Amino acid sequence: MAYSVLPIVDRQTGQVQFKFQGQWLIRYVDDPGQLEHLLARCARRPLFNPDSSELVLGVATAGQSQGRSIAFSLAKFPSLRPLTKLGS
Repeated sequence: MAYSVLPIVDRQTGQVQFKFQGQWLIRYVDDPGQLEHLLARCARRPLFNPDSSELVLGVATAGQSQGRSIAFSLAKFPSLRPLTKLGS
């Protein structure tokens, strides 16, 4: 079952926060810039599926009132790749 959420995205760390069942949930996404871009184009509120840990966006598309569904996989911990470049 998917739940309607309103996520907050940190572009620097990839952290995604939203309220889920009365508590703040923190997850991480690999491409926060893309998520932020598509959130701005959503035709409906994003849906969080706790079973698959996916955030599903209904992105506005010509001819489709509900939009096209795009899923982002959310992780409990950040990826091991560096998120910033030191000394650059």
